[in-house]
Parts: sequence; C-alpha cells; structure tokens
Amino acid sequence: MSILKIENVTKNYGRHEVLKGVNLLLDKPGIVALVGPNGAGKSTLFNIISNLLKPTAGTIEVLGKKNTAPSIFLEASFLKDNRVLYEYLTGLDHLDFIRIAQKLPKSRVDEVIAKMNIQTYVKKKVGTYSLGMKQHLLIAMALLNKPKLLILDEPLNGLDPTSVILVRRLLKSLAAEGSVVLISSHTLSEIDQMTGNILFLKDGQIVESTFDEKLTAEEKYLSIFPEELEKIAP
Repeated sequence: MSILKIENVTKNYGRHEVLKGVNLLLDKPGIVALVGPNGAGKSTLFNIISNLLKPTAGTIEVLGKKNTAPSIFLEASFLKDNRVLYEYLTGLDHLDFIRIAQKLPKSRVDEVIAKMNIQTYVKKKVGTYSLGMKQHLLIAMALLNKPKLLILDEPLNGLDPTSVILVRRLLKSLAAEGSVVLISSHTLSEIDQMTGNILFLKDGQIVESTFDEKLTAEEKYLSIFPEELEKIAP
C-alpha cells in the first residue's frame, strides 16, 4: 500500500493553471523535500493533499484511502498555519483537543511536550506566544498522532537555530520509525541536512531528475531553475 499517491492532479484559478497533471508516488519511509520558487504551487499542492482545497482534476490517496476520508487524519498530519490557533486557549488546550478527538492517551501529550521542549509555556494562553513558540506548538500538534504521513509547509519559519536542530532531529527520527515526511522549505542548506531526496515543482509539474549525490540542494535547484540565476547575478 502506498503512503501517498497523486495522479494527474491539476488546479486552475480561472484561466491560470497552477498545477498541470502532477503525479507522485511515495511508498517508502523517509524525508522528501518539495522545492520550487515562490508561486510554483507547493502550498497549493499541499492544501489539495490535505483536502483543504479541491483539485480541478485528478485523484489523491493517503494510506490507501481517498484524501477526502476523515479517517486518514488518524494516521496522517498536516502542519497548519498559525491562524488555526485560538489565542484565548492554552497550548495544552489545543493538544488535549486533538488527543480527545483521536482517543490518544494523556501520556502521548506529555511525551510530545517534552520532545518539543515546550513545558515552560504550554499552559499559557497562545495569545502570549511569540511566532517561534506558536510554530513549536503547531509542530507538536502535527506529531501527536505519530503520523505515517507528515506534511510540513515551511516548518522552520520563526524558529531559532536551536529549535531548527531539534525539529530536524525529530523529523529524522520519525522517518527512521517508518513514516514519510514531505517537507517544503526555502532554506536549501537546511534541506541538505535532512535529505537528499528532493523533488522540484516547475511549470506546474513535478520534475524528477537524477543528480550527482555530491551536488548540494542549491546546485540542484539552480540546474532545474537556471532562470533564477538572473535574479541573484551581480
């Protein structure tokens, strides 16, 4: 059974075709990075996978089920935007809501709180949190159900260097335990430290190319998007 299967997914906004027949099959554990310039459609694709956005055409399966099936959220997680947080609730309130909805033991909440190192403020109202603290909470919420598929759109936003190292280690550990982690990040150097499995979204399609393993993510990126060199050339 595949963990994620995308077949011929397209997305149009009026006459503008953002995704043009995207195909992807992920059936082995590991960290996979999806990379592309701004406007390439990465967030659109992630939102379609998580059923927050309907495709114009095509199908998506998560863990052998249609991505519209509510039960997939028992085994898959998607990193949310911090707009889903309620400022008048505590971080613990958010975690408990997920725990109760998914019938998880209280010990799992304690475990994730410790892993994310949010003990000192998890009982405070989210309205008092910094951007980095909110990101910590969102990642904790995504990790709570030990997902077999974890989709993260720019998970390192707002994190200090220590937190980046912490999150990187947690994601590697999750992948080593048998999960697929699909991540989008503009920080190419950070991708190099997490995975060599990089997919590029160009012209509305996923470009799969064979690279020399010695190439960095930046070198791979510029080989796929040579036009981006014009924006950084002196």
